[in-house]
Amino acid sequence: MTNPTAPEDFDALLRDVLGETYQPPARQDCTLTFPLTKVRSIAELAITARQHALGPGDTDTAPRLWWIKGDGTFLMSNGIDNAPHTRDADGHWRHIVYADDWGPGTDPSTILGGDDLHETLDLTQPLPDSQTLIDMLRTAPDHATRFLLHVTHDDEGMLLTMTTK
Repeated sequence: MTNPTAPEDFDALLRDVLGETYQPPARQDCTLTFPLTKVRSIAELAITARQHALGPGDTDTAPRLWWIKGDGTFLMSNGIDNAPHTRDADGHWRHIVYADDWGPGTDPSTILGGDDLHETLDLTQPLPDSQTLIDMLRTAPDHATRFLLHVTHDDEGMLLTMTTK
């Protein structure tokens, strides 16, 4: 028997072993939208902060946004400031921007899987189009009002793409 190399070959092998009822893991897609002005604000906080918190897997301090899924799903600045209050006048956390329709009390596992999640979005590393995330946010067209985080995931991993609209 030859070693399967392509995912289709592996799925065929599993079907042979497990029977015709085996179905390969489904790929899931979703797009989360965030208010662009608020995302810019927390990104600028991260860029201008003198100190940065480390997230899981981070080995160096750099300006980043964290995408977190738990009680709702949100973006958060890793910039550390010395502000005496961590909430704004409305009682909301200042360094957090919730995705549209996915605020506190919502369960994003229905579209993003069951486990809590923490992903790091580096603001200064080039994206596939050679532009950095902070540059994308700063140079978004005047008519843009949303930051879009498109998530494609399956059992093999996750792909994130970002844009403004």
